[in-house]
Amino acid sequence: MKVGIIGDAKRAVAWERHLRPHQIVQEVELCPSIKELGDVDACFLVDESDNNLDLLLEGVHQGLHCFLIALQPTDTDKLETIYRASMEAGVHVQFSHWPTLAPATQWMMNRMPRPSYLSISRNVQYTQFMNTVNEFRHYWIDELGLCMKWLDSGIHHIEAKQVLLNDTHPSVFHLFIRFDNGSTADINLYTGASTNRHIRIAANRQEIFECDAPEQNIRIGRLNSGEHLFFEKHAFDPAKAAEKSALMFLKSVQMNRETAYTPYDAYQLSLQVKQVGKRLSQYH
Repeated sequence: MKVGIIGDAKRAVAWERHLRPHQIVQEVELCPSIKELGDVDACFLVDESDNNLDLLLEGVHQGLHCFLIALQPTDTDKLETIYRASMEAGVHVQFSHWPTLAPATQWMMNRMPRPSYLSISRNVQYTQFMNTVNEFRHYWIDELGLCMKWLDSGIHHIEAKQVLLNDTHPSVFHLFIRFDNGSTADINLYTGASTNRHIRIAANRQEIFECDAPEQNIRIGRLNSGEHLFFEKHAFDPAKAAEKSALMFLKSVQMNRETAYTPYDAYQLSLQVKQVGKRLSQYH
């Protein structure tokens, strides 16, 4: 495959290194804009600008299979347009929703397709938090996207609460979700922690998963023949996340199948982000 990478030169070179190990990639073309891109089989759009969805739509209109590498976008109207345009054009689009694309998550989702319980807790060291509402917002948006993707059910009810110190500094956030299939999920964020900690726990009637998100380590708990709980461990290399996500995207293009995180996933997430916003505004 011939692959194009569009965006900042430094980041584009870094993504070129992620692509080189894959045998299906024969040639990589680095380009500053879509308009200058030649004939390629797939395109990596590395762009954090405010108009990156417009550039993505431009790529879709050109018939390019695109992987957008950026913070998770939440512009509902644009995401709906991209979703419909990609469906009509038969173009595959993947978003860099890292909680879903992470190797440990992919393994857990394959082994436990629909957990009945999902709990996510993230403590952010206060000296590392940049004190921006947008940064804090993306913390819970990313985790909400994972809950929706993994539990794969309609949402029956949402409760949300956040506290901002002096109405400016985001400190804590709690989200509770009940899904139509009876599953539940909760997300807890805290930005005043002394150390960083990011744990995801998933469970069904057979197993419990406890995943250290930054380290990509999983503890898998189940009952033995004596009905005692025991754990085994499974480890993944977090440094390989980008490389593996690139391969997932290219395989989707090559095999003409749905990407790991689609425009439909992104569109549905944006709708629920609005619902969470409404809940938060009720208790401001």
